[in-house]
Amino acid sequence: MSKNKNSLLWEISTEHAEPSYIFGTMHVQDEKAFGNIALIEDCILKCSAFAAEYDLDSANNFDFEAVSDLPDGQKLSDHIKPLIYEKLDKIFKRETGLKLQYFEGKKPIIIMNMLSSAQFAKDKHVSLDEHLYDFAKGEHKEMLGIESFESQLEILKNMPMKAQLKSIKDLALNFSRFRRTLKRSAELYMESNLSKLTKKAKSSAAGMRKLLLYDRNILMADKIAEIISEKSLFAAVGAGHLGGKKGVLYLLKKKGFLLKPI
Repeated sequence: MSKNKNSLLWEISTEHAEPSYIFGTMHVQDEKAFGNIALIEDCILKCSAFAAEYDLDSANNFDFEAVSDLPDGQKLSDHIKPLIYEKLDKIFKRETGLKLQYFEGKKPIIIMNMLSSAQFAKDKHVSLDEHLYDFAKGEHKEMLGIESFESQLEILKNMPMKAQLKSIKDLALNFSRFRRTLKRSAELYMESNLSKLTKKAKSSAAGMRKLLLYDRNILMADKIAEIISEKSLFAAVGAGHLGGKKGVLYLLKKKGFLLKPI
């Protein structure tokens, strides 16, 4: 693997005449994230198949809603002290324009994701990862999923409630720090600074690194290796999964693949 690790788009050399590619995406609609879109789309066109983290067409909103709810009719306010809840309520209304009471039955991670999304520009109709999926589908590529939608739901189901509650309480008590962290992550993404993005991803995952990153990285590398042994593939995964000694790029290198930054 090249010493220049600060790239989000990598060519994977295989036995096929056509190379495969892996790209680190970000779930944002900010136009700045689309800066190299022509190059990325050109790489997609060179491949016979496209794989997102999961096949977006397999998503079931009813299943997602069920897993995103707190168990046994619980409410968020059951788990948070009134003063902290009041702070969170004000932040949520200010940032999203919505009342927190309408989402009281949702898990903390859902509330945090809504607040995260509200921090970025909505220049595009869809996020970068969705755009790539739609582009590949429009070009009649074979559409695959590196993980299954069901496995994504299982991750959400198994996220420790204690860790989620700690994170949302920290957010309520220091929202400016939460916002700065998100903005910095976006800046690092625009710079294609993979090494620092990896550190940010690990820091954000905190006590859930094994569940959210490390275990999934192994499964992703195994699946990508399986697919590219048969056909040329463009794989699009969250940028936080790529770097580091436990990242997908390193795991693919260990399997004997040659990787080159584009």
